[in-house]
Amino acid sequence: MCGLTGVLIGNKRRRKTELEEIGRVFTELLLLNQARGKDAAGLAMIRRDGTYSLCKRPGPAAKLVLEEKYSEIMGRLDNGTTCILGHTRWKTRGTEANSLNNQPIRAGAVIGTHNGTILNADRLFKRYRLRRTAETDSEFIFRLADKKESIEDFTACVSDVRGGMSAVFTRTSAPDTVLAIKGNKPLTLWYHKDFRSVFYSSEEWPLEKVIGMSRNIVRLDVSLFTLSAFNVSDLMDFRQHDFYFKGKMRSYSSWGYQDYLSTEHF
Repeated sequence: MCGLTGVLIGNKRRRKTELEEIGRVFTELLLLNQARGKDAAGLAMIRRDGTYSLCKRPGPAAKLVLEEKYSEIMGRLDNGTTCILGHTRWKTRGTEANSLNNQPIRAGAVIGTHNGTILNADRLFKRYRLRRTAETDSEFIFRLADKKESIEDFTACVSDVRGGMSAVFTRTSAPDTVLAIKGNKPLTLWYHKDFRSVFYSSEEWPLEKVIGMSRNIVRLDVSLFTLSAFNVSDLMDFRQHDFYFKGKMRSYSSWGYQDYLSTEHF
């Protein structure tokens, strides 16, 4: 279990106060998502020109946000920023002492965050002849995305994945587009009309606590087992693609997540 959180920032001229508010919301969401993982935390800020800033550290998000490096990166938030990707890690494979095992992960031109466990990652790395620099299974999904640049090629290969997955990633070669996978792990996305931005979180309760429901909020209808392609020129006009893999479905209730069936999607 890990926490995914972040913001996709639509095209708009913003005053400094609005940019600071977007940054504040992101930080609060990151802190609340540490309930899903305290072994490591990180963020990546990507700009329209393809440059990016990346910071990840062992320990909880509460420790990360106090670092000078974190403040430095958040101070770079401006009208050239397309997205901020955040992650809180609960380690399942690979020590958090090795920064390469923590997230966000950079794999070639791809920068992304993943929640879940890819059970057959070792075999898939070999099958697709992908470079590997870390111990974690999460690296596979971003190495594959870096190699398979078209959505069609990428989704075709993912049918071999066994395990759990939701993820958010972008390419430095196409930073205006952000891809969000909602598989069998939780992922909630809200569009904020005033900010023209999409805020997301693994679970909905951090969004409710930090932003709150109002007429300015649109809950995005993102289906299970889909890959949604967002472009910052118009975040509400996103496209959903089928994204099938073999995993175990999970349902959510006030009592928590419970496995209720094992499904095969091919």
